[in-house]
Amino acid sequence: MILAFISDIHANLEALETVMEDIKKRNVDKIYCLGDLVGYGPNPEEVVRRLADVPTISGNYDDGVGYARSSCGCRYSPGRETEVGDISLNWTIQNTSEEVKSHLRSLKHRMEFEIEGVDFLLVHGSPLNELLEYVTPQTDQERLQKLVENLRADVIINGHTHLPMVKSVSGKLIMNAGSVGRPKDGDPRACYLVVEVEKGVISYEFVRLSYDVKRTCEKIARVGLPAELAVVLALGSGYDMGKGTVAKTFFVV
Repeated sequence: MILAFISDIHANLEALETVMEDIKKRNVDKIYCLGDLVGYGPNPEEVVRRLADVPTISGNYDDGVGYARSSCGCRYSPGRETEVGDISLNWTIQNTSEEVKSHLRSLKHRMEFEIEGVDFLLVHGSPLNELLEYVTPQTDQERLQKLVENLRADVIINGHTHLPMVKSVSGKLIMNAGSVGRPKDGDPRACYLVVEVEKGVISYEFVRLSYDVKRTCEKIARVGLPAELAVVLALGSGYDMGKGTVAKTFFVV
């Protein structure tokens, strides 16, 4: 079975449509979204509606917009970055319908399922802090072990950091799907994760796709969002895991 995992679209409709078109060509059996449909980008309403039928968990921005919170809870550096984040959140709250906010509020914080004998857990942040914890390539081994202990899942897939990642920890696999609409790994192309499961063997690929960044940046300017948001999209902000194949037996403690 072929699964596609998308995350952190951040209201970037051009990136999302490019990714969804590519997924269609790959004969994917099921698509899952790891959250943060909204925030930063100029098309929150359209993105949420486009993914209405895709199994999706909540991200911190989805929670912040859905409940009209004063902060998304992001770990910003003090100063302009915090200001830009707050402007983006407030703009998105003001430019989404109550129907979309209601949908965002309905999203669960985690999802579990089994495919061909492999147990999956989906969270936006981490199994212990579902919305806000950053699990990055620099997260130390002790913390990673703490995150996966007592979990039934063989594979944990998350988002939030915008950094594609694969790590084996205590007989389990932690994967980050990267970001469709706001990559931060030095590659401005949209990123998503494809996982194939066959008889307990997991094959994966991070797919990178060019899209019409210029159009998205023009929209950001047109709606009055901070220019820094367009700069991030144009430059991206490197980790490139490429492809790999692993057997489930490898992950059994």
